[in-house]
Amino acid sequence: MLGILFAFLTIISWGSWLVPSHTIPFKNQQIKTFYIAVSNLFLALVVGIFQGFHNLTLESFWFPFAGGLIWSVSGYFAFLGTNRIGIAKAIGIWAPLNIIVSIAWGILLFGEFLQTGGMGIILAVISVFAIICGIILIIMAKESPGGKSTIPGNRLRNTGIAGAIIAGILWGSYFIPIRLSSISMWVAAFPLAVGIFTGSVILVLFTGKSIALEKPSYYVRVSISGILWGIGNFTSLRMMELIGTGKGFTIAQLNVVVAAVFGIFLFKKPPPRSKAAVLTLAGIAIAVSGSIMLGSLK
Repeated sequence: MLGILFAFLTIISWGSWLVPSHTIPFKNQQIKTFYIAVSNLFLALVVGIFQGFHNLTLESFWFPFAGGLIWSVSGYFAFLGTNRIGIAKAIGIWAPLNIIVSIAWGILLFGEFLQTGGMGIILAVISVFAIICGIILIIMAKESPGGKSTIPGNRLRNTGIAGAIIAGILWGSYFIPIRLSSISMWVAAFPLAVGIFTGSVILVLFTGKSIALEKPSYYVRVSISGILWGIGNFTSLRMMELIGTGKGFTIAQLNVVVAAVFGIFLFKKPPPRSKAAVLTLAGIAIAVSGSIMLGSLK
């Protein structure tokens, strides 16, 4: 029951965290990541104060910290991918890779799915395939058919594809150092947040741009986005601790479903009654069916 609760909170939080800051005109995505990292670090510090930092030593600190750095590097390559080949194509590459890589790590490092029996493995494969198909359908439905390509050339396109692939591999792996550490997921979230913050600072310094925002309200809105992401991070780590790495991280990717719903009915992208919206809702149904099947496996 707790696993289901944490899965629900993860999907809702990670599916909605971009909404408050969606219309803020950031100079670049590295600055946006910085503010998300600051809010997430603040939340992790508050939780740590109330929960305590039991068993957190200098040695155990570095495992989650490394996970945070991996997350930050993943963000850089994700930005590279979206800049070169567009958001839809980039996410269409890295979201399924997140699932495949997390499942692979779950099997190789933690022996997940291996004790479910022959039928269980078949159902797991079918459910993961359904989730991937659903997410791809949601993402590709957002593209405008017949639009002009924004890809300036094969070299830039290939760079963008490579960036999206690397982002998919790393974002499917950043939680592994945390699972390998001997400390609680709640405690590990603090050094993870420190790692994310450290990486985001480095990324911002490389841009050489001011992090100042145009309006005071923008700071509040982006902070809300960071808090929502942090909540999703806590609940996803706890969920993976309860139901397994591969299953947990795969189910967490259903945040794309919530994001798609916000895109259709709040931002009207695509418009609610358009063909793209119908395809998006169909993808939601397929992805949810796959997650229910996967979550039911023992």
